[in-house]
Amino acid sequence: MEKRERRFLKLTILSISLMISAASAIAVTLPMIKNQFPEIDPATVESLVTIPSFTMMVFILLSTFIIKRIGKKNTVILGLSLALIGGVIPIFVTNFTIIYLSRFILGAGTGIYNSLAISLIGEYYVEEEQQKMLGYQTAFSTLGSSFVTFLAGILVNISWNYAYIVYFFTLPIIVMVLLFLPQDRQSDRSAHIEESSRPPKQRVNGMVIYCCLMMFVFFALIMTIYTKTSTLIVEQNYANQGFLGTGLTIASLLGALTGFVYGKIRHFLKEFTPVVALVAVSLAYFLIPYAKNMVVLTVILVFTFLVVGLFVPYMYDILLPGAPENSANLAVSLAMVACNLGSFFSPYIIRGLGMLFGNEQTTASYTIGGIIYLLMAVIFVIFNMNLKRKTVLAD
Repeated sequence: MEKRERRFLKLTILSISLMISAASAIAVTLPMIKNQFPEIDPATVESLVTIPSFTMMVFILLSTFIIKRIGKKNTVILGLSLALIGGVIPIFVTNFTIIYLSRFILGAGTGIYNSLAISLIGEYYVEEEQQKMLGYQTAFSTLGSSFVTFLAGILVNISWNYAYIVYFFTLPIIVMVLLFLPQDRQSDRSAHIEESSRPPKQRVNGMVIYCCLMMFVFFALIMTIYTKTSTLIVEQNYANQGFLGTGLTIASLLGALTGFVYGKIRHFLKEFTPVVALVAVSLAYFLIPYAKNMVVLTVILVFTFLVVGLFVPYMYDILLPGAPENSANLAVSLAMVACNLGSFFSPYIIRGLGMLFGNEQTTASYTIGGIIYLLMAVIFVIFNMNLKRKTVLAD
């Protein structure tokens, strides 16, 4: 493959991640939709943001079977096409039922190609190049989500329907995939599989289960920032409370920078990468209740998002080579479902932990989260020590 083609391939694979987290971009339209459809229950209107998560989880799991039938490139095109259709339908209709159904379609489409945003990196790149690409993937996902959310906030001033124009950004990604993503590389093996009566069995191992559990807990706790911080600043009577949305956006955008240097950091920290990330997030959680003003809080949030950008790509970095043979797509799919489930159940888990520790105050949510992150760091140290010992014994 020529140098120019390799660059286009990299850009194409990374572009697949740009709209993965775009479902929540239209949250800004909810007040206007509530006004236009006063007969619709407000909770139902609010669910327009969360509905895609449900169908996304279902189709992330189904994507493994879809890939078997039509191949990876066609699966990406199918998923992106459905996401495009589901995303833009609300621009052209005023029927709430159709708008509601379109969000299901958006989630289904996103779920179909979601796991391939990671597994394609594992297929085309190895070692340090793979680490760099996984870091870039996290950055592209964050930047894409932040950009379309920002743009939707501008377009909603014209009309709430116009905010859904942001989903047209899926179209150039489809074109790039059509032009620059090769057909499945393992065509010879695929032909053999079709001729064989027994396709390769998809399975999981200890590494897959370990990664899924760690990512479930991590995302269940990290959502505290989104679900509890607004309550915290009200309870502690911060000045300029309206700045929180801007502060989170700034933190998210700056956090994306970590993705671009993840490969170098991973090379330096090696297996201690998640340990450093978890200890740093733990420290941030201990400090958040004592921020006292929006400036300090924003600085802590920026620091938190910077180190979050180390943990997520590292998990996929060990998951891809650690998954059983022929099961990378299934492993990535399960990890993504674990992330979504952790985010979805976060409020209930945080509340349950508060009841368990006998303290349901908002500040306690961060303290408990900080303690659990420290325990996770210890688990990673023990896990890495055992892994090294097994490697030595094997040699």
